[in-house]
Amino acid sequence: MVLSFLSRALRPDLHSRSSPPAYSPSPTSQLGGSSNGARAGVARNSKELEHMLANLEKEGVEIDGKIASIIDDEVAKIKAEAVREKINERKRNEMTVLQAIACVAVGFIMGVEWYEYALRAAIKTIIFG
Repeated sequence: MVLSFLSRALRPDLHSRSSPPAYSPSPTSQLGGSSNGARAGVARNSKELEHMLANLEKEGVEIDGKIASIIDDEVAKIKAEAVREKINERKRNEMTVLQAIACVAVGFIMGVEWYEYALRAAIKTIIFG
């Protein structure tokens, strides 16, 4: 991540320490997701960002204007991604409704045809014996 590189660049004594493994999730990502879709993603990413900033401050890294602009850019990307996910979720819900309507319509038409066929067969047996 860019910020971890910048934090090491600002504090040369951090080179001697080993970095955490790449697969180690932050405490907020261990809590699990939510069914709220994009809003949960924004909240989770915001908490991860707050956690990362707290770690940087604990390490004594000063956040100057350049780092702050990088952080603001990342926050803007997270929010834009959440908006895209919300739009995609809405389209997915609309498509699910349309598919359900199509299935019901096809089932109704098939049922009418089968009933018509059964009715014709019953009439044939009644009339022609």
